Amino acid sequence: MLGSYPVIPFALVAILGLIGGAILDLYSSGLTLVSIGVPVKRHVAASIDGIIMTIGTIYLVWFASDFFVPFQGFLITLGVPVAVWSAIFVADVLMRKGYAEAELFDVKGRYGSWNFKSIGIMCFGAIIGWGFVTNSSAGWLAWQGYLLGPLGGREGSWAYANLGVLFALIIGFVGHIVLSKNQIKKDGF
Repeated sequence: MLGSYPVIPFALVAILGLIGGAILDLYSSGLTLVSIGVPVKRHVAASIDGIIMTIGTIYLVWFASDFFVPFQGFLITLGVPVAVWSAIFVADVLMRKGYAEAELFDVKGRYGSWNFKSIGIMCFGAIIGWGFVTNSSAGWLAWQGYLLGPLGGREGSWAYANLGVLFALIIGFVGHIVLSKNQIKKDGF
């Protein structure tokens, strides 16, 4: 009916969309490197990130025996600290009536530049969480699951339940409420 000519514009739009998305992702992650304190210009940071992503892609395409297993292991490993951070954020939003927006960007404001209680909760939650997840298929993540002994070990019935993510959520939420409620009351927000 239409022939094969619609394939060309579709392929062009798809390829340009992928290139645009990749450029935006590299720019964003380069900006993140600059914002965490890497002392380089933004385009250099984006280049560093591009090199890291290229090396990772080369490894996954030509050297890794499987893509899914390392990717799943990476997501589980990253999911634990993200769960802690998310729970801290939700607890903070629930406990506050609002934020003094101008002071969010002021080092001398009520929020300061570092919240060591939250950083401590993040570290504690990640350590406990990684102890209750397993990534036995990805050899480089075999160190995880070190707290699963009482639940049957790394091969027990709870080994692949990823309880560490649940524990990380609980630690982040309860930990932030317990350690920060007085400071939030004092802040008046």
